[in-house]
Amino acid sequence: MKNKKHLTENPILGAMRSIIIGSVVGAVLCAALLGAFALAFVSSGHIPQNLISPMMLALSVLSSFAAGFVTAKISRKRGLAYGALSGLLLFVLFLVSGLIASHEPISFTAGIRMAVMVISGAIGGLLAVSKKSKVK
Repeated sequence: MKNKKHLTENPILGAMRSIIIGSVVGAVLCAALLGAFALAFVSSGHIPQNLISPMMLALSVLSSFAAGFVTAKISRKRGLAYGALSGLLLFVLFLVSGLIASHEPISFTAGIRMAVMVISGAIGGLLAVSKKSKVK
């Protein structure tokens, strides 16, 4: 009870909490979908190389949308801003993990992915806040 009161007194901690939780949910969703697609590619035996990049962008958009949606559902306010921030945090997580794994410089496609993930996170947050709940 005391912890919840402390979060309501400090809106920055509440916002950071919801953004971090939303980004973690988005990362877990992306990992699960990556595993499912990897299993599908391995079982099919053929991996079309020209499909990998669009598939990764689609998975990033979907996970960023989910991160923004969850963030806005937790915070129940400022869905556009919090959703965009959760999409940005998710992009930073993906970027850092990619840089650690590959040791290659940042490319132009990273900027496009960042813009798309921030926009999809903002849309997810906006839809989560603007959705009316049913009156019982």
